[in-house]
Amino acid sequence: MAKLAEAFWRNTGRTKWAPPPGDEEIFGDKKNYRKNLCQGIVSSSISMSSRIEQVALISLEQGFLNTGNTHRGSKLLINGQYAKLASSELKDIFHDPSIYSSIQELAAESSTPRQIIDQVVEKSIEISAEKSFLAAIVLLQLFVQTNFTGPKFPPADQLGWINELQTTSPSIIDLLTLSGQQPNRLVDWPLLLVLSLRYFEKLTKSPISLVGENQRIEPETAVSESKIVTLAEDDYQVAGAYWWRSRALQVQQSLYHDENAILSTLTFSLLSPSVVTALVDQTNPNLVVNQYILVLYHLEKARSALSANADTQATESLSKARSTSGLEFVLTGCKAKRTKYQEKAVASLTVLARSQASLLRTETDSSNNPQEVALNDDLFLERLQYENLGDNEVFETTGDEKRVRIDYSNLDYHEDQEDKLLPIAPKAEDIPASLQNIDPNSQPALADLDNIQLLLRLETIRANSPARSALINEELTALVQRVLFSPAGSVNWLVYCNALWQRSLLESDKAKTVERGVLQLYSLVEELGVHSEQTARLFPKTQDEEQFAEKFVSQDVSDELSLVNSVRNRFVFQLPLNPKWNLDSKLAEKLVELGSLKSALEIYERLHLWTDAALCYGSIGNESKAEELVVRQLDEFPNDARALSVLGDIRQDPALWEQAWSVSRYANAKRSLAKYYYQKPVAERDYQTIIGHQYDCVKANPLNFENWYFYGCLGLETSSWELAAEAFTRCVALDETSRYSWSNLASALLRLDKMKEAFTALQRAVSSGDTEKSSWKIWENYLIVAIKLGRWDEVLVASRTLLNTRKELDGEGSLDIPVLEKLVELLISEPYNEDSRQTHFQKSCVQFLTQEVPSVVNHNSRVWRVVAKVDLWRKKPWLALEDYEKAYRAASSRPELVIEQEAWQDAVGACEDLVAAYENFGSLPGKHGAGDVVCKDWKFKARSTVRSLMSKGKVWEDTEEYSRLEELKEEMKGK
Repeated sequence: MAKLAEAFWRNTGRTKWAPPPGDEEIFGDKKNYRKNLCQGIVSSSISMSSRIEQVALISLEQGFLNTGNTHRGSKLLINGQYAKLASSELKDIFHDPSIYSSIQELAAESSTPRQIIDQVVEKSIEISAEKSFLAAIVLLQLFVQTNFTGPKFPPADQLGWINELQTTSPSIIDLLTLSGQQPNRLVDWPLLLVLSLRYFEKLTKSPISLVGENQRIEPETAVSESKIVTLAEDDYQVAGAYWWRSRALQVQQSLYHDENAILSTLTFSLLSPSVVTALVDQTNPNLVVNQYILVLYHLEKARSALSANADTQATESLSKARSTSGLEFVLTGCKAKRTKYQEKAVASLTVLARSQASLLRTETDSSNNPQEVALNDDLFLERLQYENLGDNEVFETTGDEKRVRIDYSNLDYHEDQEDKLLPIAPKAEDIPASLQNIDPNSQPALADLDNIQLLLRLETIRANSPARSALINEELTALVQRVLFSPAGSVNWLVYCNALWQRSLLESDKAKTVERGVLQLYSLVEELGVHSEQTARLFPKTQDEEQFAEKFVSQDVSDELSLVNSVRNRFVFQLPLNPKWNLDSKLAEKLVELGSLKSALEIYERLHLWTDAALCYGSIGNESKAEELVVRQLDEFPNDARALSVLGDIRQDPALWEQAWSVSRYANAKRSLAKYYYQKPVAERDYQTIIGHQYDCVKANPLNFENWYFYGCLGLETSSWELAAEAFTRCVALDETSRYSWSNLASALLRLDKMKEAFTALQRAVSSGDTEKSSWKIWENYLIVAIKLGRWDEVLVASRTLLNTRKELDGEGSLDIPVLEKLVELLISEPYNEDSRQTHFQKSCVQFLTQEVPSVVNHNSRVWRVVAKVDLWRKKPWLALEDYEKAYRAASSRPELVIEQEAWQDAVGACEDLVAAYENFGSLPGKHGAGDVVCKDWKFKARSTVRSLMSKGKVWEDTEEYSRLEELKEEMKGK
């Protein structure tokens, strides 16, 4: 460790890095900061030994501590020895007799938990503000270890009055309720977080508290009344308190089902640029420690933005993090082998990445990472074997999916690549020079902060992309594989765990990898200690996990020893915060999708998620058991809007849905009301009421695709075209691959006389998803609108698609003959010259009319006559004559010839055309151009044709058409 510390401080490390563009404000002139703003707050009471010690605490990196002036308390905290720290350096806090007495006295007086906690916090700060600051961090880290990362910490007497306070305050979790949002009831040791939050509020001199108070305060008011100030450059103690408080608020945020605006807004205010300015060393800007804390700052801002659904801010922070860290990476195509017996490599994606050497020097070996589940497949390789880089083909295909094309014509690959979430290099020459020599099968290790960057970019891309997009999933898989395929021992435990989790979510949606994906989810849940005591583990505990409880409470372990909990907690605040119950419930969701309801029910019942368990029972038809569980949930929580709505679904009781809506504006309750009234007979439907309920639903939850789709369908049914257009516009914004949403949007726009906009929507409809499975009705609408707009190239495309889609069922009925005739009219309007280069339209049209159309024609003479015009235009009279012969045979062989006059008239017309063709083409030069003619005995054939039809049409002797045949027969006698 001493060598690591020396690496940070030696001069050779300082010149490797310089502040990137965009962070110059952090290294500004001291005159730009108002030191007087910070008078009277925490800086006056906390006297940590140095700025670098604050940085070490924030980064949880022992290597940053100067070996000549090491603070033992900080070292024990960083190494995860919380019990030893509480009984030694923080003994004055956790084992103070006066605090014990206060707890017992207040409990005897029936004081509220909040009153007891405030008394404890105030007495601790009176004893030592510096030690109280460390105590607040210890409490937060213990809470995170218990609920997020594991392993569970054993009962420890060293924690002093914590155990006493836990027994006297059983309802402490209610203090974490904010703005009507309640934390998950599965939270373990909520006291730890409540204490930590109150410590940070007191230490930062916040005039208001959000712990059990100010439930209805507005976010802006919470920020203004918290008196968060701009810090001076030497106020690193305050900066540390602000930073750690923002972390505590983000942990509190993760306990709720939905984003809390107060916590998000306050977090952004606490993580202001002046905070990191106070922590960097202004005298030596090029120090690696400055680079590290800056990257950490930008990553935490990005993660906080993601939790607040502020995707733009997340993207900006990730861009700054990349500039600061010097991470170089790019997504590129390459050839790869996926199976053991594959001879030819196929298109695939990979991410090439390299970290800056300065950040790599901060890394320590990470052993005992979560066990990776192997595929164990007889066919597929455990990992792809990459070959040629810069293969553009992959951007047009996505594995087993159909072809997906990307238009790169308007993109400049060398412009603004650093600002993109995922820079792309379609060709080998587009790959940055520093990455071109990387072997994709053996890439260098990345700094953990850079691995975190990649995972946060994955989260941001997923949040801004359509669900289940084949190309997006390939990109996300490439990102996560770059982390997982790093050299062994080079990735932190929690970072590796998060990467495995992300890969498992992607793989559990694919038939070929679903087994590995679900087993990996099981394994990760076990690693976090969710239910390892009740069930057999997929993988055994590591030696570090087995020995953790003993080492955690021991006073004899070396201060230098990093316990397993310190490794797991080091990067928890830079990665998305997922409590253990969230991971377990996500596993249950995947099991439900796979039909493994029994296993899912076990998880839901263990988590006391009675409503989810009820939905499982309902899906298998056991509605009585489902109702019993929902009632059980409502007995515990009478105002649970979701449970009320589900009970309404079971009983089909509108009163319960109305109650759920009145309790908390639960969107699904309004959706159920709308569908309940919609299910009535058409004559009894009150569309105004139905639309009103569905409007409330989409207003309460504007990010649900199904809700907007149903709302749009209601608009179409009631001819409310503006409503339908708005609804389906929202649909395509949420899922741009929904071809039916695009088609319905086009229908609404057509009714609004927005022809061009409708055609654009139809273009998206026919190109979204699997185009081969697109409904022929969509293509038919596309054809009609293209005709109205005179887009004949598109008319041709639509006609070909309709023919290929419907020919198996409809045969020649799939042909729109007036459209064919119009295409021929356009085609032959220009003179044919086989020596000149034909246009794409001409080539495609000729192929369509002379090859594809004839393949489905049986009895339609009109189509053959259309084809004949094309062959005649192509100066191939022998083919035109054949077409007229086929037209005649089709018309004269119809069974209806002797009973339907229309069929008789069609046959006579075909006969006249054929006779004219014999007369006009028979003597022309033939196909071979060797003195032959098109039809040497054309006169005989013409006379035979007329006689044959007259013989078949004896029943029509009294008709005008028969008389025309007699005249034609007489004319042919004279030739």
